[in-house]
Amino acid sequence: MKQIKKILILGGGASNIDHESEQDAAAFQAVSVWRRLGIETFVIDNNPYSLLLQEVDSQHTFAQSINAQNVTAILNDNQIDGITPIFGTKAALTVVQRLVKNHVLEERQVQLIGLNKNNLYLFGTETETADQNTALANRLADNHIPIVASRIISDFNELRENIDQIQFPVSIKPLSTNKKRQRRIFQNMESLNNEIDDLFQESPEQKLSLEREVGNYQEIGMVAIRDVEGNKMLISSLEDMNPIKINATDSVIFAPAQTLNDYQLKQLRSITFDVLDCLGIKGICHLQFAVNAENNEAYVIKVNPVFNSETSLAAKATGYPLAKVVASLLLDISLTDVKLPPRFNPLTAILQPLSDHVTVKMPIWSFDYLDMADNRLGTHAKATGAAIGVGRSAEAALMIGLRSSQPSPQDVLPEYSDLNEDELINQLIHPTDQQILILFEAVRRGYSASDLSELTKIDEFYFVIMKNLLTVIKQVQELPLQAETLLAGNRYGFGNGMFCHFWKTDNAKIIAMQKQLKTPKTYKMIDPTAGELPEKINSFYGSYEFENESTSLDAPRALVIGKGRNHLGPNTAADTYTAEMLIQLHKLGYKTIILNNNPNSVSLIPAISDKQYIEPVQLGEILNVIELEQPQYVFLPGNRHFLIRELQKINSQFKLVVLPPDQETGTIYQDQADFALNVLVSPQGIIPIATVGFRSQMENDGNELENQTSYYIPYADHQLDTEKVERIARAEIKKHPLTGLIQVLFTVDKQGNYVPTGITPLRITETIFLNQVTGINWIRILMQMYTGHFDPMFLRKLIPSIDSMSRFATMQITFPFKHLGINNVPKRRRYEIGAKLSFGVTPDDSTTNLLK
Repeated sequence: MKQIKKILILGGGASNIDHESEQDAAAFQAVSVWRRLGIETFVIDNNPYSLLLQEVDSQHTFAQSINAQNVTAILNDNQIDGITPIFGTKAALTVVQRLVKNHVLEERQVQLIGLNKNNLYLFGTETETADQNTALANRLADNHIPIVASRIISDFNELRENIDQIQFPVSIKPLSTNKKRQRRIFQNMESLNNEIDDLFQESPEQKLSLEREVGNYQEIGMVAIRDVEGNKMLISSLEDMNPIKINATDSVIFAPAQTLNDYQLKQLRSITFDVLDCLGIKGICHLQFAVNAENNEAYVIKVNPVFNSETSLAAKATGYPLAKVVASLLLDISLTDVKLPPRFNPLTAILQPLSDHVTVKMPIWSFDYLDMADNRLGTHAKATGAAIGVGRSAEAALMIGLRSSQPSPQDVLPEYSDLNEDELINQLIHPTDQQILILFEAVRRGYSASDLSELTKIDEFYFVIMKNLLTVIKQVQELPLQAETLLAGNRYGFGNGMFCHFWKTDNAKIIAMQKQLKTPKTYKMIDPTAGELPEKINSFYGSYEFENESTSLDAPRALVIGKGRNHLGPNTAADTYTAEMLIQLHKLGYKTIILNNNPNSVSLIPAISDKQYIEPVQLGEILNVIELEQPQYVFLPGNRHFLIRELQKINSQFKLVVLPPDQETGTIYQDQADFALNVLVSPQGIIPIATVGFRSQMENDGNELENQTSYYIPYADHQLDTEKVERIARAEIKKHPLTGLIQVLFTVDKQGNYVPTGITPLRITETIFLNQVTGINWIRILMQMYTGHFDPMFLRKLIPSIDSMSRFATMQITFPFKHLGINNVPKRRRYEIGAKLSFGVTPDDSTTNLLK
């Protein structure tokens, strides 16, 4: 590889069902490595919530759609000599594929980083066709790598010729270029004969994809890396609790794998390394396997040579600096020459990670919001996010992960004791988003592990875990307020709220009892060598043991409570907001601490905080961290009402800052708005910032607030008298005790008058939008305000004219409807999952640029 001076990163685009912020987090860490090596980094992404767009120099960021035309223009204008799609989604792979096909990279001498351009066609990027899938399968088969037997057949004779080789059960899917067809499973030739003609009729091409059916096999993931010299290392194994017929996104995942024996692990490791070699992978790769535990058959079912949620989970579970190491490997630096930050042991990069703990990922769904969606789990991903639990045992990790995944701030788990037996069995056979709680209910009723495994195709091991947890729950219920039962529950991952619920007592009583235990709450380091080498890793999980590996940071200290699980709503934006709080607090001289449990979170990037606690966002965990760290400030999101009330009771020990603020603290006179004025309200005065216009993405939707899902700055539908708007806004602000970033809402009546319709804290999403538009980091300003470092005179010099019409910016909310297979759902704010950003010379121009 020639020396690289400038790298263009193709970003992940708007958050959706298939990704949150995991690619952005990995790219952020890679940029820090490349910057240290003297490489300039450029980013193209139209995701306004991207931390890269916030933190990379504005001259090096392009808030544009990720397409071949835009990327080509950036290559031409900036003398880029390296490009990588591995921090993006399929859209990024598609763009690079087209650039290679059209010789754009070759003509401009731009090197493809992270993927071999000769193998790019193997990963099915431009279209999901059977031919591309066959090309990858053939490559693997030619290298004697086991894959699931499959054929494309055109008639009944070809079916008969191939069926004996593939063997029953088989799955068949009609091939179609314009529709996604479901696979049908057949157990024998008789049932297949009855439907084969109809299946051919369903395919316009009269072709069928015939595969061996492995839906009931175990699904195992392997995350590995490979350098330019062919050195390879396994980072982590990942075991889905569910069989393959449930998408991995919707499955509980254990890291490392729990039920495989030594032979099976070595077998999968060997196959993984063979795949990396035969595809010439340089960097990272996540492989998915179908494993038949009864006879040790193992088949490669998917190859992902990119960063994704599974690679993020592997990094969180092991503490291995995966993104930093891969950033070096991409530049042809060998594993033995990788340089890590001083907190790591010099040997860490070349040692396969060891784990003295278990990590469990719990999927998060949004069917409580979108009840019109089908909540049955299957091959298509439906989860909107994830939460993790880390514990000394599989039981503790599962319970902590389960608690982290629940919406209740009081730490109480739902029960399903009201289901009758028929309903219970139906739920076991046809799992939904409530599967894990249904499984607990079945174990509680006495179903045997073998029977449950037969019904669900889940390994018996997991039902043993559940039975162990239920035994401790029963012990806690029958022996209330006993030190022994408190310690047993603690070690199995129970939260304080669970003891309060079972024992009808308050949190103060539980805390007092915990302080008297022989082994009180301690914290263990998540380090990649399991304590074998001295390291100073800054990530911790809770345990109840004798040795505490976490000591208080130097003052001054600030604790930031993260958003946790990603649900519908401004969750990705909230995570970026949290990350910015940490970054800006550090710049103000504070030692920063984050408590969060989202494995895909940018706020858990190790470099942006001094310490991370991977714990449930629950009262007991927060109080334990406060007691250990003694922070001067605690920052808590405004929608955590229970936690706010409880922490306010003890806030004499620290200053509690509720940020982002709760929207409910605002006042709405009319549920309508045409535009708004964004202002900063501080003890030193009121500073107008910008006007913002609102639009609906649905026709004839009116101007109700919930319908306004597209925002543009500045407002231009009417010629505004900005002095008058500002005067009215100031009068409204004086009526309300709100500080920080405030939005005063207006409608324009038939006479052209500006009618105030409400005043509210600026939403998280619009705060980050404002960052992008003004070039001012408003979260930095808020951190300065709330910690006594604010200089209003300096800020006033930075703010552009509020009626500037030189450039328009549009941010449009995106929705998960397509991924969930639902139609005709109104586009409302409460259903948002991500957003797109663009700029233009007019509002319509900036909106058009979103679609390019």
